[in-house]
Amino acid sequence: MFIKKIFIFFIISLLFNNFARSQEINIVSKIDNKIITNIDIEVEKQYLLLLNEKLSNLNEKEFFKLAKNSLIREKIKKKEVDKSFKKIDEKTKNKIFQNFYNRFGYNNKDEFIKFLNTKNIKFENLKEKLIVEAFWNQLIFIKFKNRIRIDENSIERDIKNYYKSKDKKYEFNLSEIGIDFEKDINSKRKEILKYIEKFGFKVAANKYSKSDTSKYGGEIGWIKSSRLTKKIKNQVSKIKIGEITEPIQTSNGYLFLKLNNKREIKEKLNIDKELSQQIEFEKNRQLNQFSLNYYKKLKQNTKIYENK
Repeated sequence: MFIKKIFIFFIISLLFNNFARSQEINIVSKIDNKIITNIDIEVEKQYLLLLNEKLSNLNEKEFFKLAKNSLIREKIKKKEVDKSFKKIDEKTKNKIFQNFYNRFGYNNKDEFIKFLNTKNIKFENLKEKLIVEAFWNQLIFIKFKNRIRIDENSIERDIKNYYKSKDKKYEFNLSEIGIDFEKDINSKRKEILKYIEKFGFKVAANKYSKSDTSKYGGEIGWIKSSRLTKKIKNQVSKIKIGEITEPIQTSNGYLFLKLNNKREIKEKLNIDKELSQQIEFEKNRQLNQFSLNYYKKLKQNTKIYENK
C-alpha cells in the first residue's frame, strides 16, 4: 500500500508560509507517480480562497475534499502540459502572471506579491499553477482548433434578426454550475439547491461544477442575450435577479445558471464588432467543451489512489 507517513524536520516554509517546522506529512493521494500530501492540501486551500473567499464557510472535511480534487485536476493537466511544452520562456511566464494580478486590480508585481504574502501564498507556487492552466488552454486550442465549427452566415443572420426585433435588448451577468448527465436530475437539483442554500452559489460551483469557471465560483460575467441559445435565453428571461434556473439540458449534461444582474442595451448595432465578438464567444464555448471532454478522458486513463 502506497499510503504512508513521512516525518520531516526541515524547512516547511519552502512550501507554505508560516507553517510549523516539525510537521507530520501524510500522503493523501497518488496520481500515477505524483503524490499529494496534507501540506499540498493546505497550500491549495489558500489558493482557492484567493479565487473565492466564500469557501471559508465550508467545514474542514468539505474544504479538504475540494482542495484535493482541485490538485488532482491540476496534476493531470500538468502531466499533459509537460509532455507537450518542453520549455516555456520567462517572458511568457511573466506575462501570464501579469494578466492574473491585473485581474485583481494590481498593476505592480511587487505590490501583488506583498498581497500574496498576507494570504500565505508563495509567488512561485502560484506562478506554476497559472502556467499549467494557461498552457492547458493552449494545448486544447492546438489539439482541437481544426474541429471548431462556426457558421458565420448563420450567426450574422441571427444578429440582424435579433436587432430588428422591437423587444428590449438585455445583457445578463451570469454564474454557472455545469454537471454531467444524471439519471435522476430532480434529486440532483434538490441536492445542489440545498447546498447553495447552506453555503451559497459560489461554493456550490466549486464543489459540483465541471466547468473551467468552477474555481472562480462559476462566474461567467456579462453576456448579451443574443449570444445565448434560445433554450438558455428563455430560462434566464423567466427568473429574477438572484434566482437560479431549472437545470438546462445541454449536449454534455445539465447547466444551472444564476442571474446576478441584468441591464438594458441601448447602443446601436455595429454588425462587424458584434459578429467578431459572437464568433469569438462561440469558438471559446466549443474549446471549453473540448477541454472538459479531453480532461475527462485523461482522468479515466490515470491511476488515482486515495487514502480513504
